Amino acid sequence: SFIRHHLRSLAAYQPILPFEVLSARLGRKPEDIIKLDANENPYGPPPEVAAALGNLKFPYVYPDPESRHLRAALAEDSGLETEHILVGCGADELIDLIMRCVLEPGDKIVDCPPTFTMYEFDASVNAALVIK
Repeated sequence: SFIRHHLRSLAAYQPILPFEVLSARLGRKPEDIIKLDANENPYGPPPEVAAALGNLKFPYVYPDPESRHLRAALAEDSGLETEHILVGCGADELIDLIMRCVLEPGDKIVDCPPTFTMYEFDASVNAALVIK
């Protein structure tokens, strides 16, 4: 197999349960559930953000993969250099990218459940040891 040996023995990633499944299991309405382990905003975007999303010029094409405008705005606001700002398409992507860059096989990370499950999953993919 062309897949790295340690990856073949990993347990499959267990994604978070969708609201409708969790709602049925708990016997609660979806709007009464806040999933802290899902890294989700239970309140939705502010009205200003929703309005800005409606004003996108090209919502049907891929955005700038380097997020130049966002990184420039964050740099201006924070005083950091744009080269020191990393943005991604959600926490999953950022956790994965950072762990791929910094972890060596056998490195250790500390994971404090209940927390976002991607920490443990990405650590395992990168052959790191997880301490709970």
